Amino acid sequence: MIRLYTAATPNGRKVPIVLEELGLEYEVQRLNLQEEDQKQEEFLARNPNHKIPVIDDGDLTIWESGAILLYLGETYDGDGRILPKDPTRRIEAIQYAFFQTGGIGPNLGRLGAALRKEGEKNQEMIEIFSGEVGRLIGVLDRILGDGRDYLAGDYSIGDIMHYPWLSIPLQMKFPQVMEFPRVVAWLERIGERPAVKRGMAVPE
Repeated sequence: MIRLYTAATPNGRKVPIVLEELGLEYEVQRLNLQEEDQKQEEFLARNPNHKIPVIDDGDLTIWESGAILLYLGETYDGDGRILPKDPTRRIEAIQYAFFQTGGIGPNLGRLGAALRKEGEKNQEMIEIFSGEVGRLIGVLDRILGDGRDYLAGDYSIGDIMHYPWLSIPLQMKFPQVMEFPRVVAWLERIGERPAVKRGMAVPE
């Protein structure tokens, strides 16, 4: 059985969504990031970069959310439910997954960190990250502009990688999201999937 080490963060919720979509059995080890469980030797032996998520699948340990999703898709998704069989769609899905790890995730993370610094807000940095987040979401809107329901045409890891990150500004009605109706509809479409609802509730 797959063992998942995770926490209630956007990156931490990508993997349970995929596990639920694929109907795989797994057990959850919740890490308390505030108590720095991720910096204890037991966890560092699995991921020296002390970040979640991590999975153990038999003797294999994998870290980095994108690598985990790609592994699960290649290993367990014989039906193309999250990793398309068509070579063109497949590389599109992987491309959009990488786009999230290099763009949306880091910039939303930096924006959130800047906004949380109540006593020492750096307005210039907030404006820079806010503008970049808006630009990146505009890229997603352009991709969806040909009428497709999902980034690679069919639902895939490209969508799953984005959802936990963008569901937060969607719920908070960030203008950078709300000004793009196609992106809002896309996120709402993903959020209605039963496996996504279950995955977003992990860990409880």
